[in-house]
Amino acid sequence: MADRLKISHEYDITSTYDWCVKAFRTTRKLLKLNIKLHDEHHQPCEKTIKQGDIFLFNHFARFETFIPQYLIHAETGDYCRSIASAEFFADERFATFLRTIGVVPNSMPDLFPFLAREILHGRKLIIFPEGGMVKDKQVIDELGQFGIFSRSALKRRKHHRGAAVIALALDAFKTALLRDFSKGYYKNIERWAEQLDFKDSESLMVKALKPTTIVPSHITFYPIRVNDNILHQAAQLLNKGMNKRFAEELIIEGNLLFKHTDMDIRFGRSLIVGKYWKWWEKMLLPNVVHRFESLRELFKLTPEAGHWGGRIHSIGMQAKSSLVRDDYMISMYNAVTVNLSHIASYIILLCHREGMSSISFNRFHKTLYLCIKNIQSSESHLHRSLKNPQEYGAVIEGGSTRLHQFLGTVKKMGLIKIEDRHYIFQEKLLNEFHFDEIRTENLISVYANELAPLTSITSMIQSSIKKVDEVSIQDIARLRFDDQLLAYHYDKKAYSKPRHLEINQQQTFTQDGQWFYLEGESDESPAALLIHGFMASPAEMRGLAERLHEQGFHVMGVRLKGHGTSPWDLRERNWQDWAASVKRGFNILKAFSSQIHLIGFSTGGLLALQQAVEQPDPALSSVISVSAPVEFRNKNMKFVPLLHQANRIVRWVSSEGLMPFRPNNTEHPDINYAHIPIRALYQLQKFIEHFFKHEARIACPVGLFQSDQDPVVVPSSVERLFDHIESPYKHIEMINSNRHGIVYEDINHTQQKIIALLKADEQRTRQEPLLEAVHSS
Repeated sequence: MADRLKISHEYDITSTYDWCVKAFRTTRKLLKLNIKLHDEHHQPCEKTIKQGDIFLFNHFARFETFIPQYLIHAETGDYCRSIASAEFFADERFATFLRTIGVVPNSMPDLFPFLAREILHGRKLIIFPEGGMVKDKQVIDELGQFGIFSRSALKRRKHHRGAAVIALALDAFKTALLRDFSKGYYKNIERWAEQLDFKDSESLMVKALKPTTIVPSHITFYPIRVNDNILHQAAQLLNKGMNKRFAEELIIEGNLLFKHTDMDIRFGRSLIVGKYWKWWEKMLLPNVVHRFESLRELFKLTPEAGHWGGRIHSIGMQAKSSLVRDDYMISMYNAVTVNLSHIASYIILLCHREGMSSISFNRFHKTLYLCIKNIQSSESHLHRSLKNPQEYGAVIEGGSTRLHQFLGTVKKMGLIKIEDRHYIFQEKLLNEFHFDEIRTENLISVYANELAPLTSITSMIQSSIKKVDEVSIQDIARLRFDDQLLAYHYDKKAYSKPRHLEINQQQTFTQDGQWFYLEGESDESPAALLIHGFMASPAEMRGLAERLHEQGFHVMGVRLKGHGTSPWDLRERNWQDWAASVKRGFNILKAFSSQIHLIGFSTGGLLALQQAVEQPDPALSSVISVSAPVEFRNKNMKFVPLLHQANRIVRWVSSEGLMPFRPNNTEHPDINYAHIPIRALYQLQKFIEHFFKHEARIACPVGLFQSDQDPVVVPSSVERLFDHIESPYKHIEMINSNRHGIVYEDINHTQQKIIALLKADEQRTRQEPLLEAVHSS
């Protein structure tokens, strides 16, 4: 008993633990590490932590071994035990520090019994079953079996079973306690309570009732960078003869800590260890446990001769712990947070291994995009950038910053070259590298290895590569349209947090804010892209859309970014985001028609004109702009820049600003926001300035409609537009009305007049080739 108490006091967790938690909380604010906790079952992480006893994590970086303890304590206030290599305890001062924060050496006598006792007393246990850093992330072999490289043995080996052994033995012990209690053997329980330092047997029985639970978890870093950093530079100054291994770790870990990296920690499928016992085993367990006098004997897997109960227990534990180990490794690696670099790396390796020496930009981006869309339908865990259409959609549109970062890194490594709009694969891709070189020499292999255990994902990637040529332009367009629908829900969720609630609850709009697409009669049918106004949504143009569709048109309604969701969403957007929405809609619609008419109302009208100026296209048949803003009736608009700057200054000390919103007295409260973000008004002014600052050459006919008594836009604005635009045919039509929303309300048959102008433009377009033929003859 004295030895036991001595060990217990020596390893007591002290106030140093709380101090370290506070220190890390402060340090975390200075780091560029974005740590996020996730749960497999989408339940609160606090609940998962409370239910769990043993938490398992993969091991890629040294500093990550200290983070789970902090997060668990931050979520629940629970203290953790963890295991470290005995080499870290060589210096007594450092060893004392480690012991006070819950760390024990792997050489500690009676380690497993000690840890089991700690779990019974409410401590959480953190274990890294890989046993060391897995820099190459290669955790399965050619046969699909789990195993990792051992630095000490210099060969691949199985993952450790320690967590399984502790959990199974502890669960067997609990089963015996519960049987004793049901049979009335209270003296046995009292003996164990005394030996395990419980104040009474009731306290021990409360712990025995809790299922023993293992929570496999995965830590995914994204992106991984290999460029130099301040940590590595400082170490070089202090230590000129720094070895390669240390230098490599400083480069990788310095970038993870100081260069905006996402650290996604996902709790995987929990394992209830009691479920691994068969019914007859549960019946025999108490008889086996009763043969042991202490937890030390219970964990002794090599029993003394003649101890038949121990021998049976040993054989059973070894077999069952291997099964539990395999299951928790599957759960751990299934909890990988899949990102774009994983998918891109796997595509590159597959193509190269199948004999391809290069792949064109278009084919690679198309394949990558299709893989992302296919994987979205799976039950895999995706990085948030693969859930945000604005981010992953840039892969096929061009301009993906995440893809650019990945390609720049692997190009610098000499894994690919970029020539003539092709990615050319280099032989270095398949070279073997030392364990301490792989992360700085072949990051493609590292990413691909991390994805390899997710066989459902890798199968989807293989299938996408094979079928990429079967996917038509229209198929891609339908997927891109689907992305816009997803983006609506993504944006709405992003701006539905508690801080947004007060403004959101005051909104009155009820009409559907989604994009819409009404398919035309045939591929030869003309198309119309409808663009709503500032503060509104596609619903504003739905009436016109229905009438155009009756005429056989393909009709698509664009949702400008920031609209139809929350005023907070609009507050964060700029006019370039609105223009990008129009461009996206135009490019999608081009897949269904070669004759596209742009029709925009209010700000949407100006955006339609901007699209025609910025992207001249043979498919563009005409542009119609209705009530486009140039000059406003409200003279207070001149104070918007001043108020916007005041908001910016105040936001240095307050995230909300001085006056972030002002009420909006709208004609159509069922469609428009009830609050105007001041920043959005400022962006509207910047857009108007931009439009008139540059030439507006438009190759197709332009129709300008304007209400002659518009209460929002000064009617003479249409004349300024007319004078600014250069077009072979331009036309002004004034609508007799004192309302701004003349399209939605169809005042004085505005919708029919728009349709008539479209038909006139189509008739003119058909006649032009005939006139040219006559003149040439």
